[in-house]
Amino acid sequence: MNSEVIVEESIARHNNAKLKIYITIGILVAIIGGYMIYSFNNNYMYNGKIANNIFVEGVNISLMTKEEAIALVNEKYKPESLSLTYNNESFDVVPEDINLKYNIEEVVNNAYNYTKTDSYFENVKRLFQLDKSKQEYTLTSSFDEAKLSEVIDSIASKVNVPVKNAKLYISGGSFNVTPSLIGKEFDVAANKEAIYEAINSRKYGQVSLKVNDVQPNITTAMAQSVDTLLAEHSTTFSSSHSGRAGNIRVSAQRISDVLLMPGETYSYNEQTGIRTLANGFYNAPVIIGGDLKDAPGGGVCQTSTTLYNAVLYSGLTIEQVKNHSITSNYAPRGKDAMVNDSGSDLKFSNPYDHPIYVKSYVSGGTVTCQIYGNSQDKKNIEIKLENFNMGAKTYRVFKDSNGKQLKTEYIATSVYKK
Repeated sequence: MNSEVIVEESIARHNNAKLKIYITIGILVAIIGGYMIYSFNNNYMYNGKIANNIFVEGVNISLMTKEEAIALVNEKYKPESLSLTYNNESFDVVPEDINLKYNIEEVVNNAYNYTKTDSYFENVKRLFQLDKSKQEYTLTSSFDEAKLSEVIDSIASKVNVPVKNAKLYISGGSFNVTPSLIGKEFDVAANKEAIYEAINSRKYGQVSLKVNDVQPNITTAMAQSVDTLLAEHSTTFSSSHSGRAGNIRVSAQRISDVLLMPGETYSYNEQTGIRTLANGFYNAPVIIGGDLKDAPGGGVCQTSTTLYNAVLYSGLTIEQVKNHSITSNYAPRGKDAMVNDSGSDLKFSNPYDHPIYVKSYVSGGTVTCQIYGNSQDKKNIEIKLENFNMGAKTYRVFKDSNGKQLKTEYIATSVYKK
């Protein structure tokens, strides 16, 4: 064996030795590195606990198990009852009544998974970032809206007070007023918003309910302002025809005891309803096409005519009136008011700043219609008729207390067949 061969074998043995050393070192490094990663993962990453520096609405849940964190957050943010207060009364809303709860388990689970469910390197990155800044989670609430509405409705029914208008009844010249009452109305929208705010902010305790005043349309003062008779008119009828007399009584009763507020319009037809047997009227002679025929409601035009004349002398605004086709025996031409179910109506409105009250009654063979109002609205009125062949024009003349003419108002032109 020559020297060159010996040298080569020596170098080979030396290289093999170095390789074994390197391999051994590599194995040792891998074992140590693997152990360190395993130890790091077990101690910091996949240790069954939430990472460090994690909070739920200010509650530190760092290094806790999910069960521990849930218990701690529940202790801090357990849903509580709300006390809704109004007028020295309180109404409790219990969490169980509306299924109120917070998503604590969901949030804690998200906090737990913050360093566990992404890629390994992303999880490690987040873990080290938590050494410098905290991770904060926010809770959200949930409840059964339908059940909350049921609770609200129950409370509202105890708080609400129906508004009541004042009522006026005049009989025999005596004025009787039933006082008005301001209503109370539970503000559902506003109170629900207040409850939402208390739940979401977790500021339990008392919530002051909003209850609105509901003003009556007719106050006691309004009803009491009717203090005098503005005008009245009467016509007579024969009781020999029971159907016609009955219709006058029925219509007089239905148009009576009506309080008409400023600006409101009165409709004779709306007050009486349709003239049918089913609606309480009787068969009696009615002018149809210029001839008298029996039909339900015969005689109601005498009541409307009587009311029309009272309205004329009281100064109310005539909105609609129509004369008969033939001259009536209970009113001169130009002072009658025909009504029917086909659209002819007697309508008038209240031009005053005070209410007016319509009163009508039958006594014996006389029907009387009265218009009551405030003494400030009493007028001195004369009705002027300009007769012409088969007709008349109707005017209303307003005068002062001394009889001096102030203004003349055209009302209607009436034309008759006979």
